[in-house]
Amino acid sequence: MTRTRDPAHALRLAGLRFENRDTERAYRRWRIDTVTPFVRVGYIGSTPSWILLLVAMIVLDPDAAHRAAGWVVGWIFLLLVLTALTAPPELRRTVMPLAAAANCLAGFLVVWLTSEVALTGEVIQTRAGVMIAGLLVVMFFGFGIFRIPPGMAMAAVTPYALFGSYQLLQSYNRDELNGVESASLAAAEWIAYLGCLMVCVVIEVVERRAFCKDQIIDAQQQELRHSRETIRRYVPRAVFEHIINGDTVGIDVPTRRRVTVLFADLVGFTDLADRVEAEILTQVVNDYMTTMSQLVDEHGGLVNEFAGDGLMALFGAPDEMEVEEQAASAVRAAQAMQNGLPSLNGQWQRLGVTGPMRMRIGIDTGVLSVGSFGSEGRMTYTAIGLHTNIAARLQAHCEPGRILLSDYSWHLVKDRIFCEPVGEVQCKGVHYPVPVYSPSGAPGLGPTGV
Repeated sequence: MTRTRDPAHALRLAGLRFENRDTERAYRRWRIDTVTPFVRVGYIGSTPSWILLLVAMIVLDPDAAHRAAGWVVGWIFLLLVLTALTAPPELRRTVMPLAAAANCLAGFLVVWLTSEVALTGEVIQTRAGVMIAGLLVVMFFGFGIFRIPPGMAMAAVTPYALFGSYQLLQSYNRDELNGVESASLAAAEWIAYLGCLMVCVVIEVVERRAFCKDQIIDAQQQELRHSRETIRRYVPRAVFEHIINGDTVGIDVPTRRRVTVLFADLVGFTDLADRVEAEILTQVVNDYMTTMSQLVDEHGGLVNEFAGDGLMALFGAPDEMEVEEQAASAVRAAQAMQNGLPSLNGQWQRLGVTGPMRMRIGIDTGVLSVGSFGSEGRMTYTAIGLHTNIAARLQAHCEPGRILLSDYSWHLVKDRIFCEPVGEVQCKGVHYPVPVYSPSGAPGLGPTGV
């Protein structure tokens, strides 16, 4: 049984083709974007050479310059046009075919100028040597500078290389060059051809490996972005920024710090859970938490815990904040949260939630242990201490729709935010009643707590 040979398989073994067709197409798109700057540089870099060639012909051989001026000027104009065509993104797919065609035309132009137009007064050996030298320069651009794939580069370079060899053969047949001279020049041309072709193949293999590395890097970056987005969703924003910046010491080790704690709770949520479908309840919770978290964040706070329909926020941690500023920011955030609830009630009514939902908020300021607490498998950034309990108690004894803050927090904001005294709250663990204030000016206290 005769085994059929697959050229594509041979290319894959040589590292010149990918096994997967989608990968091959992706590589070609990537290659166009990578090659375009090199092609542009090749056009721009060769333009001065052609201008200098024309100037030299004008100075050294005016008759030859007269015959070649139109062709050279036209060619320079074409190079400028080709350079401009590399800019529009929609024309990027034509960059490599146009570069190959341009290189092919340049090779024929060099052979014609050196063999038929320029240096006509020189001996044939000089003209043939200059022709081969010119071909080597053009060949170098075709195989190396333009970064054209090997197959396309061979299609561009081979025709004018053959044309140059034909010119040498004609000179040999006319006895203008002897066998040694014509064979030596032809050998130099084709040795250079093979050398440049090998460079072109090596460039292609290197480009494909670079593409693979770029794909791996892109995949890793996408995975990193996805991981960051996932972490950002599960970790408070300020804590997330510390983690990303590598400042884990600032959030990992618990420290004693004076902070302001805010507790908020949605009244009637338990009853609502018994009346509506799970999907609607989920929508209500997500809307509520999203809006309130944004408002806390806008006022410089950190929502560090969600508990059912309630949340806990810190002001002054993990990033430092003046104690007066953190207390004022907490009160303003609480006011913005209460003011934002009617809009949410309007959205929830369209979902079938009857009756407006209301919220209680408690605020206290004091020295707490702030940092990461938990097990090795799972840590939570939070604040632990007496003032956390006081803020939670104030929230529990606050009238729905109101805000309660402790006397210490009130002393910090009294010159900025108008508050009224509304009584005292007896908190567990505190040996004295806590005087409380409400920034709303309306009664903010429910039944006296124990």
